[in-house]
Amino acid sequence: MKETFLLLGDWLYAFLTHRLTLLAVGGTLGVYARYFMSLWIGSPGWTRGFPLSTFVINVSGSFLLGAAAILIRERLPPAYGYLYLLVGTGFCGGYTTFSTFEYETFQLTSLGSWGQALANVLGSVAAGFLGVLLAVVLVRGLVPRG
Repeated sequence: MKETFLLLGDWLYAFLTHRLTLLAVGGTLGVYARYFMSLWIGSPGWTRGFPLSTFVINVSGSFLLGAAAILIRERLPPAYGYLYLLVGTGFCGGYTTFSTFEYETFQLTSLGSWGQALANVLGSVAAGFLGVLLAVVLVRGLVPRG
């Protein structure tokens, strides 16, 4: 009986840490987070045509990716590297909305809103980079090397 449990435990651990499982779970959670964040930010109706939800999601996703990269790749032992698939590739990949960002920018230009389109492009790139930079500085300053 104990051997059966151990085999089941080994199988379960192998399944839960398999890269496809990590990507699927992380991606699913990221997509849900993106959807609900978009609803939350867009619900007041004060964005006035500017794709603020996408902007906030891209910036916060950049921050999360920066924090995950430093925490997992620099602060945790290499044995925990699989977590980057869950958080960095899976969650952040499902959460961030670069393709949506590109299409919404195209829509702004199609409507003749070139100023908003430019603000969206420059603002997203600059704020996203600052999000990564802030995450790296915070994590490196707050989490000691292991």
